[in-house]
Amino acid sequence: MTNMQRSRVEENQLEAAGLDLATAWQHSWNRHDAEGLAALVAPDVEFVTVAGLWLRGRQEFLVQHRRLHETQMRSSTWTTAASTVRMLGDGWALAHVEWRIEGDFDPDGTHRSPRCGIFTWVLQLRPGTLILAGHNTNLASNIAHRLTGGM
Repeated sequence: MTNMQRSRVEENQLEAAGLDLATAWQHSWNRHDAEGLAALVAPDVEFVTVAGLWLRGRQEFLVQHRRLHETQMRSSTWTTAASTVRMLGDGWALAHVEWRIEGDFDPDGTHRSPRCGIFTWVLQLRPGTLILAGHNTNLASNIAHRLTGGM
């Protein structure tokens, strides 16, 4: 196998792993399984939430997501709209995941309107692909998704 063929095989594997990760995220979120979400991130993850909270490490991530799914997100539904994975070299990739959440609550307990956003993930293909870094952002209501054109 040539280097170019090997590179394309690795790229296909990483793209598939990124899509699998986005699907696993959706399933864990919709089961409100904070431990399942935490299993998708690296032990030393750097993760910025939509609120701008910077979580460092799997344990901080787990504590925050456990709390969220016991309160504000307890009846939320996550839908992954689309995702892309771009190779960065040597088994590293940049992923973007477009999502929609509905059924969550504001901190004061009132229902939120459905909202959309974009996740940016840095991934590494290891024995099991994990999110090494993530940054999540809500979309303003007048912004359309790049991949889906809106939801």
